[in-house]
Amino acid sequence: MGAWGITERQSDYGLDLLDTITATQLKAVDFATFNVADALEVIKADIMEEIRKANRGCSAEKLVFYFSENFPRNFTHGALLIAECLADYYRTGELIVTEYVGKNCDPVDHPVKEFVVAPADLKILLDELQSVQKPEHYAVSQIFHLHGL
Repeated sequence: MGAWGITERQSDYGLDLLDTITATQLKAVDFATFNVADALEVIKADIMEEIRKANRGCSAEKLVFYFSENFPRNFTHGALLIAECLADYYRTGELIVTEYVGKNCDPVDHPVKEFVVAPADLKILLDELQSVQKPEHYAVSQIFHLHGL
């Protein structure tokens, strides 16, 4: 995973997850509605499949270990991505999602004009946002480690 910006929507992994949400959810509704609960399920399924593929052939015990190590971290990235999308929508009244189409992967921007978000969805997003602010969170501890703190 690489990164070229400071937001999830600017990271390679965040863009990959958004592309998955676009392909499996947004295209199906002609980019009319972004359903947060559905997007959370899409990223969960994508993360689980990614972990399964990366660890094919390993023992069940190791697979459980890889899930316990990787799923929470990757889910945090996905939840932050969805929170960023929701924040963009609240700020501007729409979310612009870029779809890459054709054999040349031409970019086509689609405005998403409606979000469906339940209080339970907001709680999941808020819990993830709060967790990354704690010093013991893996991302914060990695920053400290990289800077020798």
